[in-house]
Amino acid sequence: RIEMGSVLIELPSFKAFTKNAMSSVLESCLDSAWGYSFLFELGLSLQRGNDSSDVNENRIAQMLVSEFSHFKEVMTMVWNQETSQKPAEDVVMHMTGEHRTSPKRTEKIKIDQNELIESFRSYETQYKSLL
Repeated sequence: RIEMGSVLIELPSFKAFTKNAMSSVLESCLDSAWGYSFLFELGLSLQRGNDSSDVNENRIAQMLVSEFSHFKEVMTMVWNQETSQKPAEDVVMHMTGEHRTSPKRTEKIKIDQNELIESFRSYETQYKSLL
């Protein structure tokens, strides 16, 4: 029917209007001191689907997080969690260092592997405490 065609034609402009309105609301949060932490917590909650057990609502919530750049940090964190990584010990044990003294000359640098691993564990503990 012709009414369905009208809806189809108006959907892109309605989406653009809605996206602009939501973006303005998210931007206004950043004007407050609490804005960045609030948006991070909101994005994390939306990404995890904490507020709903409805599959459709969770899908929409995750789409919102991916659609708006305001939630970029959340997307980065989620990607980091979902990406398999080598254990820090494996990386550090095979690490070498060089200091370039001239365009054609380098000197070996000693790397304190234990200190690097301890620093990573400290970072990881702090990172996980934020989740």
